[in-house]
Amino acid sequence: MSFLDSLLGLFGKKPVAPKPVNQNTNNTTVSRPRNRQVYEGRSAETPEWAKDVAPAEIIGLLNKHITCRYAPKFEIKRIMSTQMGPDGNLIPEYDGIAGDCGALKNFGLKVAKQNGLSMPYRYVDLNTAYRACCDNPKKCPFFLAAEGENDAVNSRRR
Repeated sequence: MSFLDSLLGLFGKKPVAPKPVNQNTNNTTVSRPRNRQVYEGRSAETPEWAKDVAPAEIIGLLNKHITCRYAPKFEIKRIMSTQMGPDGNLIPEYDGIAGDCGALKNFGLKVAKQNGLSMPYRYVDLNTAYRACCDNPKKCPFFLAAEGENDAVNSRRR
């Protein structure tokens, strides 16, 4: 109710009724972060061995330069989202080289929940491959989760 409405109410004019408040809060939409299947790591500099190489050859070179003990497997992936575009076709969520490994399969949900998502990651992108799988596995959150779990199990065995 505004100041003018209260003045009009003093002089006998009926004030305007306030807008009704919706008491049903179950119909409100909760804003959630959009789930993704591909873990997109920080951007990494392309290594010397991968510069000026075709994408089909990069997959073979990735397999030669992997230092992670969980042996990721990379391939060219086209992952479609559940949203339809204006032409009625599904919109691609990711199109490029993606990989998966044992640590990702077992701890994808744990890392996704840490990032505020509700569905597990299923693949890692090429930046994560350059940065973690081929350079330093300790930069990969899936590797760290797997190693932490492995250390916890080994400490209980002793």
